[in-house]
Amino acid sequence: MVIMSMADSTAAGVPEPLDREEIERVLALLLVSPLFAKSRRMGSLLRFLVEHDLQAGKTPLTEHAIGIAVFRRDPAVYCTGDDPVVRVQVGRLRRKLAAHYAGNGQQDPVRFSIPPGCYRLTYQRLRPKGVGTRHPVVQIQPFTCLTRDGNDFARGLCEELSCRLFESFEQAQTGTNHVLMRVARNSEPVPDLKRGGRYSYCLEGSVRVEPSRVRASLRLVDVAQGRIRWSAQFDRDRPYGIATQEDLAQSICRSLTGYFATAGKEG
Repeated sequence: MVIMSMADSTAAGVPEPLDREEIERVLALLLVSPLFAKSRRMGSLLRFLVEHDLQAGKTPLTEHAIGIAVFRRDPAVYCTGDDPVVRVQVGRLRRKLAAHYAGNGQQDPVRFSIPPGCYRLTYQRLRPKGVGTRHPVVQIQPFTCLTRDGNDFARGLCEELSCRLFESFEQAQTGTNHVLMRVARNSEPVPDLKRGGRYSYCLEGSVRVEPSRVRASLRLVDVAQGRIRWSAQFDRDRPYGIATQEDLAQSICRSLTGYFATAGKEG
């Protein structure tokens, strides 16, 4: 991982390094920024480059590897000489990052960039760690279905809620306590509550369905303290389907954003 520091060196002249949590927080903030929120391809490419740097076991970062992993090229026939998709999209990403930091990201304490002729990210700290606003990050765990039927409904509700929360927090920016969202993969474990993990909060949910009734139960866990900060149940007397997912997601989103708005004022 290439890490660059500016004039925020310690008294001994040693640059203060970026840790994993800080890099992931910066990534989450970038992905909900106006230039990246509506560009899924750019977001996927940026996330891949960051996650590659954060891997414990480093694998070579090549144009061919990026084309297969991010742009779903067929390894059997993919030739970088004939297909310039990686070079073109990395160039676009380089320009988008520069545009972000020239506009809405002027006050960001850490900046990502991609030097010309390179596919590796560099990380540049502009202010000492801890200066500026620390944004809480919520990791949304995949919802669990507690009844025989309803697995697809639970997955759809989690997806619908994730989209609504991203939109809500991006637009509302609840005071100075702007909240960043991250959706966990199905194979990703729940953050270790004893050690705190990388996230401020973990949103957990379960769903129970009957032919004409649905109940969703959710709780927001303070990961560092292992305490439940918010919990609620939402019932709908109607068949489970897309319309019910949308209705539930809207109510849950309204309640959860209200919690963070209140918590931000109290803090």
